Amino acid sequence: MMKYTRLGKKDFIWIAAAVVAAAVAALLVFLPRGGKGPDAIPAPNAAGRPEETPSFPERDPGGAPAESALGVRVPATREETAKLEAAMREIGELCRAEYLRAEKLPSDNPGQETIGQEAVDAMEAALSGAGYCVENSDAVYPDYLENAEQLDRFWEDVLKEQDAAAAVWAVTPSGSVSCRVFQFADGKGYCMHASGQWDDAGALELAYLEKKEILYWDMTSSGFLYQDTYLNRQWTAAALLRLEPVDHDLYAWTERYIAPIGYHDVNLFLLDWDSGDFGDVCFNDLLSRMYRMEYGDYLYARDYPYSDEPFPHSVIPAALFESVIYQHFSISLDEFRERAFYDAENDAYPWQTLNGGNIAYYPELIPEVTQVTEHADGTVTLLVNVLCPDQHTDHLFEHEVTMKTEADGSFQYLSNRLVYRGKTELPSPQARIKALRFAAED
Repeated sequence: MMKYTRLGKKDFIWIAAAVVAAAVAALLVFLPRGGKGPDAIPAPNAAGRPEETPSFPERDPGGAPAESALGVRVPATREETAKLEAAMREIGELCRAEYLRAEKLPSDNPGQETIGQEAVDAMEAALSGAGYCVENSDAVYPDYLENAEQLDRFWEDVLKEQDAAAAVWAVTPSGSVSCRVFQFADGKGYCMHASGQWDDAGALELAYLEKKEILYWDMTSSGFLYQDTYLNRQWTAAALLRLEPVDHDLYAWTERYIAPIGYHDVNLFLLDWDSGDFGDVCFNDLLSRMYRMEYGDYLYARDYPYSDEPFPHSVIPAALFESVIYQHFSISLDEFRERAFYDAENDAYPWQTLNGGNIAYYPELIPEVTQVTEHADGTVTLLVNVLCPDQHTDHLFEHEVTMKTEADGSFQYLSNRLVYRGKTELPSPQARIKALRFAAED
């Protein structure tokens, strides 16, 4: 059998950070690319409704640290502000021509515009060519840092408890430029978030600046992990800055077969099973994920009849349910129907959409296929490492997925096996429908 393995340090990192500005129309807030996957769903409050995200706190006029739900804010000094203003102007000189040359296109956000990925790439190349540590973005693959050795040197100084600073720059889809300045001073860590805005004269001016205390940071085998925002169910608190590009072949396996299923409120990859014994795998919960894999669209409960008997559920026609799920597993139809609560009288299956009564909250999880092993019988085994930035780990657990793929694009999942798990509790593997839940082991 033949193996394909990624060389170098682990590097599949999902960059997830939220920089929220005060609601001032003249200011441009930088929102880093990336975000939550299709299975990262906000948990409801006690009333079953998503909680509102609080607005960003006002700057503390007294100059003292201001603690809020979003972290501990520290006023930037005049010297720090002046340096960032000068840095923005210098950055503007480097990439002004590319920005002015770029075609300004309508954005999905009202009142904003986008310059397209090609123009973003050109601006990033100008910055990296000048020696800046800058995020290399891509329309397909996750961002990574150019000139990342600057962050490596910064971390070496931190470990020596020496005062140090390092800046990471990024070009936003609108053509603006943002920056995160990591600082270590007097034994404490800080991060300054800054964003620039082009004025009418074509100059890049500092438009927004916020400084916060670091709550946690570390240099892992996958990249630089930091957190300056308190964990909350409404946002991702920690971010991983990838220091190297992903392996494109391995990433394709992740995006095609692992990430669309995920780990939140589905248990396919959380339990040990194989085609001879499916154990407690819940096929019903896979419906919406596999429907989107099949049709590229969402499944809506409102489009199907609703029933309260014998438990609340949407009534899904058997033809649809089986065409979406059954084809992807090596199982007899009789066993499949028994496991999935097939209703012969109505020729249908029960399905529960996510709601306040069945969501099990867990922070964002990022899968990365790190190895693909081809077998003589035509099957392949994917070794998957799962990262959880908010749990401060790039190695929460590992699992092996064996599957069979065909030239026409069809595929089947044949087994899943957990091969490593750390001390942190994993997401709940229980089914949404209570009648399909299994007895938890002690």
